[in-house]
Amino acid sequence: MKDQSEDIRINPEMEASNLMKLSSLLFELSHPWRLKVLLLIAEEGQRHSYISQKLKISPQETSRHLTRLQNAKLIEKDVQGFFILTSYGKAVLSLLPGFEFLAEIGEDLIKLNLDIPKEFIERIGELKSFERTEGVMTIFRRIELSLADAKKYMWYLSPEILMSAMPIISKKLDKGVEFRLILPKNVRYPPGFELRQYEQIRFLDEIKISIGMTEKSAGFCLPARDEKIDFSTSFSISSQGREFHKWCEDLFLYYWEKARPIREF
Repeated sequence: MKDQSEDIRINPEMEASNLMKLSSLLFELSHPWRLKVLLLIAEEGQRHSYISQKLKISPQETSRHLTRLQNAKLIEKDVQGFFILTSYGKAVLSLLPGFEFLAEIGEDLIKLNLDIPKEFIERIGELKSFERTEGVMTIFRRIELSLADAKKYMWYLSPEILMSAMPIISKKLDKGVEFRLILPKNVRYPPGFELRQYEQIRFLDEIKISIGMTEKSAGFCLPARDEKIDFSTSFSISSQGREFHKWCEDLFLYYWEKARPIREF
């Protein structure tokens, strides 16, 4: 297993002054009401009185939060008296969805492992609008329903073959729906599965995430501490969650490019 320290981008030997800047920024964002003020200003430039009225906090408290945010260079006041985000504030806010997602699934990550390429960790804010599903049979049934609704393509990355879905996939193939399948090279084929029926199938040395998606939906399951995919919890979204869907699409294609036909092993 890869040493987790390899994934840490912040140098523990960073200058104390730089760490203080980071600590100060995190401190300013840690106050829930100050964060609400910042998010309200992000929607549109706001005056002091409107912020106080909208959030139902006193003018004095509003002033304190605005002063702190100004001192942190996250907001500024324009010539018309509206508080607006600075370029720095916009950049900081753009990173918050990632923390929002991680805060939501923090309990899950105690037992699950998010071992994916760094560039996808850095884009994890795209997953903030998600639906958690629990229960192996429920999750497998949702996969089957998703495949049955596919019109253009079915992409599946998994450590094993879901045989209950194969009749659905076969019918879709007859209708011209594209099917891509990524499996581990040491996969055990269940009785009745014929590899030669599926042209677009590739293999990886190991599977670190399971992804199932069509043009309308996408979802994934993560491995537990024993490195086996935990199919009892999934994270998914419908076609309305475009960022979530794009994240899953890009990650699947990342592994698709790395995967190889079995004859190349």
